Amino acid sequence: MIEQGHLAVKLAGAAKEMGVALDEHILARFVDFVSLLRKWNRVHNLTALTDEQEILTHHLLDSLSVVPFISGARCLDVGSGAGLPGIALALCNPGQDWTLVESRGKKAGFLREVTARLKLDNVTVFAGRIEDYRPDGNFDTLVARAVASLASLFNMTDHLLHHHLRLIAMKGTHPQAELDALAPAQRLAARVIPVTVPGLSAQRHLVVLDGLPGGPT
Repeated sequence: MIEQGHLAVKLAGAAKEMGVALDEHILARFVDFVSLLRKWNRVHNLTALTDEQEILTHHLLDSLSVVPFISGARCLDVGSGAGLPGIALALCNPGQDWTLVESRGKKAGFLREVTARLKLDNVTVFAGRIEDYRPDGNFDTLVARAVASLASLFNMTDHLLHHHLRLIAMKGTHPQAELDALAPAQRLAARVIPVTVPGLSAQRHLVVLDGLPGGPT
């Protein structure tokens, strides 16, 4: 287990390897986030991972692998769960506004607690299904981590898609079967990008979709 005092140092070093710079203020908020996550996890089972080293690699750094691919300032995390990647990405870039959509009440409650305790003015939590979420305007980027297959993700978010949106699906191994199940125009919009997460031996890929069909130009 990593001692709390060393978590910020390890996070800063590994994030730097990924090209992500985190200042002391942001690192302190990450440490507070992990503390809240572990505290709530004892009661609410937010994540199967309890060791801080695993939380660092499998959750925090895995979430930060998306940072270079976020487009625009208005972003949404589909099925945010314990705030991964949404909280991590909101902490990393306070200039982006993040909406976290989570249908499970206990996890949505945790997200609200984190938002209040860390004073995250750039985070909004919607407790409900993504299919039922009706925002006032368009988003620039939608991110989904371990939520559904690509085809299901398109169906779930169809009402949010538009031509200038970037949709990022975080995957493990190369999702060729999921890509094959998409419509030709959807496959044409997709790029599969392998990413390396320090300390994590498992494969990670991002499916980045731009110029999505069916939306306004």
